Amino acid sequence: MFFLLIVIYVAFVALGLPDTILGAAWPLMRLDLAAPLSAAGILSIIVSIGTIIASLITPRLIRFFGTGKLVAYSIALTAFASVGYGFANSFTFLCLCAIPMGIGGGAVDVAMNNFAAIYLESKHTNWLHASWGIGATLGPAFLSLSIFAGKDWRGAYEIVAFLLAIIFVMTLVSLPLWKKTEAGNSIQGNPSNNSNNDIAPRLRDVIRIPGIKLSFMSFFFYSALEISTSLWCGTYLVAYGFKPEIGAICVSMLFASVMIGRVISGFFAIKFTDHRLIYAGIFIVIAGCFVLSMPLPLWVMPICICLLGLGCAPVYPSLIHATPARFGEAISSQAISIQLAGSYVGSILMPPAFGVIAAKFSVHLWPVALSIFVGLLLLCVCLLDYVTHRKLNKSYARERVMDILHEISMDDLKRIRRMHKKKKKH
Repeated sequence: MFFLLIVIYVAFVALGLPDTILGAAWPLMRLDLAAPLSAAGILSIIVSIGTIIASLITPRLIRFFGTGKLVAYSIALTAFASVGYGFANSFTFLCLCAIPMGIGGGAVDVAMNNFAAIYLESKHTNWLHASWGIGATLGPAFLSLSIFAGKDWRGAYEIVAFLLAIIFVMTLVSLPLWKKTEAGNSIQGNPSNNSNNDIAPRLRDVIRIPGIKLSFMSFFFYSALEISTSLWCGTYLVAYGFKPEIGAICVSMLFASVMIGRVISGFFAIKFTDHRLIYAGIFIVIAGCFVLSMPLPLWVMPICICLLGLGCAPVYPSLIHATPARFGEAISSQAISIQLAGSYVGSILMPPAFGVIAAKFSVHLWPVALSIFVGLLLLCVCLLDYVTHRKLNKSYARERVMDILHEISMDDLKRIRRMHKKKKKH
């Protein structure tokens, strides 16, 4: 199964490849396509809407195609969209290509995260999300390579499409391994109790399960925290007195600290539970926000930014990996799809909302906004743990009662009843 593990890691790298090219290439793209500067926001919204829709319908697609085929088809769809980006001659055509880009990315995201949560150990989930960071880092690098080679921004999307095509072929070759794993054997060689072959519950029924709404809100506030940190970090540092080029370096340091933090948290996951990693990350972010809000010398600010990145690192993958334990493997794909939908909604709504506040008041409120987001995240996670642990304890108690009752013979039950009647007479 080692080859399948390699394919999974490469697929996570593929997830990050197209995500960061648009922001880096847009200054050139908008000139070629005669589009306004603000049009990049329209593309981002289209991709996000496609991702949300895909995340909600992916559980049904997983049960119909299987995870391996769905990942392969979704990567092919993303490769097709990348080709469309590379050959786009108008902004309208770019918007049309953004639809399969969002759908393909959303389907891969849910399918891969669900597979990793059920069949892989927590350390791999952290390292897989670190692999996404590698892809996100390579995207702008390919853009620079394409520009230096004289192929303009279109060459970057052609490179990404070519790499996605290779990953698509690798996924097709590994399809028997995906099927074997989903049939009951985890990649680590342990038997799995996966119930993906059962009839899928309806989305509205899953939403009513205790803890699902809190799980949605946990991912909502986590993404609000992470995206607001990355989006407004440079602006805040420049307002604080840094030169723009130094602020840009600090933003790169933020992404690097998230990626390095996930590699480190993968090793910690060998000894510690997902819950401990989640709380450790949240409290590191709280410490970073507290220090950031204090009057500090300039040289301390980059350290605070890295602290925020290190704190964010284990939270998202650990929340994902804990999902089957919280809600059961039978509905883990539906639960993860709802969680990721919450993540996408949070990333769409909250960073622009802070932009409005910053424009009306001051960007210096950024640490306050981060503190609010991480505080609400901590509240949601605490309530989520309380609700799901209570539910699991009740379920366990019921199962133990049923086991005990099955072990008692009918003669024993009659004897217990006779003893109970005698006690009543006395």
